[in-house]
Amino acid sequence: MDPDAAPSAAPDLTGARRPWLVVGVGPTSESRGALLWALREADRRDGTVLAVTVWDGGPEQERADLEAELVARVRDVVEETGVRGRTQVQLVTGPVAAVLTALSEDADVLVLGQHHLGR
Repeated sequence: MDPDAAPSAAPDLTGARRPWLVVGVGPTSESRGALLWALREADRRDGTVLAVTVWDGGPEQERADLEAELVARVRDVVEETGVRGRTQVQLVTGPVAAVLTALSEDADVLVLGQHHLGR
């Protein structure tokens, strides 16, 4: 899991493009559910998950802390599902909507947790 790796769709051994699922990861239970679903779906489709946390920027220590949290969240879900070797992580600086929209352009699926306002 390399947080600085540039995302790219992974070809299989025959040269065909493998499915690419981008999932937004944050501290909510909805986000965790999205990551669980994405990892299971990647396993079903023989695809790869790019787990992404978007932040506004700030001190280097904050970036390091966010990267560590992202990796820990992904490891937790990998352990729960048993689906290994299908996940990359990336911390991206920028506006959330713009970043996820840009990443979704090359994705087969964009997975986001559902959040109900006013609960």
